[in-house]
Parts: sequence; structure tokens; C-alpha cells
Amino acid sequence: MYATISADIVSSTSLSEVETIELKQYIEEQLKMLETLYPGSWGRLIKGDYIECVVPNASNAFRIALIIKNSIKAFEVEKTLGSKLFYTYGARISIGIGGMRIVDREQGIMDGEAIYLSGRSLAKMGSLSKGALTIETINENLSQNLRVIAVLTDAILNDATPKQSQVIYYKLLGYKESEIAEKMKIYQSGVNNHSSSAKWYCIEEALNYFEQIKFENYE
Repeated sequence: MYATISADIVSSTSLSEVETIELKQYIEEQLKMLETLYPGSWGRLIKGDYIECVVPNASNAFRIALIIKNSIKAFEVEKTLGSKLFYTYGARISIGIGGMRIVDREQGIMDGEAIYLSGRSLAKMGSLSKGALTIETINENLSQNLRVIAVLTDAILNDATPKQSQVIYYKLLGYKESEIAEKMKIYQSGVNNHSSSAKWYCIEEALNYFEQIKFENYE
């Protein structure tokens, strides 16, 4: 069972030309890193602010989506009226879980049920006040449960500061607090405070729930 991720960067037009270029390069680096961490995954940035990823193991999709969201929220830009939305939401993200008919990186083709689900649900996503993260599968009962997990997790992430998002980002990648402190050049107690304030324990529970689902049982 495949998963796909469709995402667009919130308020990307509020960024300066330099910030837009730097963010594009940064996201491309993140996608390359994810392809290394999750072999067989493939991500691309389209038109500067639209992201598509295909993930062969659906169980990895939620973590990858959260990594993308938090990496963007942690990206530093000049504080303006428009950047407030950028810092709050980072990206609107939809995860689709289903089959894929064609995954051809050489030809640049992602085609199948999963990418239709993520793309269409992203297009239908309402105002940001109703959340910026959703999950759709080929099973409606499962989708209902996962949409609840997604919207609650998203509400927590949208309250996180850029520093808290950076801590969450590193925790999603599996770093220990001592390692995060070294990377961020802060005390380990500061990492722990950011983690607690951002309610990492809730995010971790949501991840555990998602990653234990046997998606093959819903084919």
C-alpha cells in the first residue's frame, strides 16, 4: 500500500525573492534527505511552492509529512504580516493512502489512487482555521479515524513557535535531546522545555497510533 503527500507552502508569496530561493533550496535538501532515510521514497518541488511525495511504505507517511511541516515552520524568514501565517502553518498537507499505477521517477510520473486522494483532498481543503493537515484512504471508516488524528496533531503543531518546531523536527528524525541541544547550540534543559511546551508527547502518541496500523488489511 502506497502513501502520497501533497502539500503547498502557506503564504509563500509573502516571502522576499531571496527567501523564496533559499526556501526552495532548503526544501529540496529536505526531500533528498528523506529519500535517503526512507529508501524508495521520492519527493519533488513543483513551481516553487507545491510538494509531492510518494512513499512505498504507507506507515512512514505521517512522520514524513510532519517532518516536512516542521522543517518549513522552522525556516527563518523576516517577520512581516504575511509571514505570520507562514510561521503558524508552514504548509497545508494532505496524505493519500491507496494503490499507485505508475511511479516512474525517470519520466517524472506519479499516477494512481493515492496521489488522486492526496491531491483532491488538498484542493478541497477549506480555510486554514479548519486545519492544515488531513489524511484520506481508500477505506472511509479508516479515513474518519485518521482525519481526527490529523486535525488534532495539526492544532498542536500550529501553536508551536519556530524554535519548538525545530525541536519537534529533530525529534521526528530520531535525535536525542543531547544531540538536539548540540545542533541548536542551546542547553539540553532548553530542548526539554521546548519539547514539553510543544506537547511532543501528544505528537508521539499520534505517530505511534498511525505507524502501528496494518494498511494492507484495508486494500
